[in-house]
Amino acid sequence: MILLAALLLGLLTGARTFMALALVSGYALVIAPDPLIESFAWLSEWWAFIPLIALAGLELWGDKQPRTPSRTRIGGVLARLIAAAVAGAALGGIPAAIAGIVGAAGGAYGCAYARNVLSKRFKSDLQAALVEDAFAIGGTLAVLILLV
Repeated sequence: MILLAALLLGLLTGARTFMALALVSGYALVIAPDPLIESFAWLSEWWAFIPLIALAGLELWGDKQPRTPSRTRIGGVLARLIAAAVAGAALGGIPAAIAGIVGAAGGAYGCAYARNVLSKRFKSDLQAALVEDAFAIGGTLAVLILLV
């Protein structure tokens, strides 16, 4: 189940870079620190959670700005791969990190495609972005509650 959770968290990281990692940290801090492997126990500390949730919040805002670069540019893809690898590794070590990376690689491009389709359908990028926000937050919470 952990590999599936890491894969799905990686996919969701394709939508919002920091959301899955921030919510894994919050989950470990508030609900259940046990799922984290020992070398990632630092994620269950306030000093880790606060900057991660701040980054996730800033990303929610920044994503709506017209000058925000595409997630499919090299920097956006690398950030997503790294965030998903850390989230996966925290839950299940190297195999889960790899699953997270695979999910993030597909998620970065898949979520960009879905956002483009939704933007055209809604005739509004803001509405598409808000749907994507809900997908990233709700999906991550569902994965953590149901699979971890």
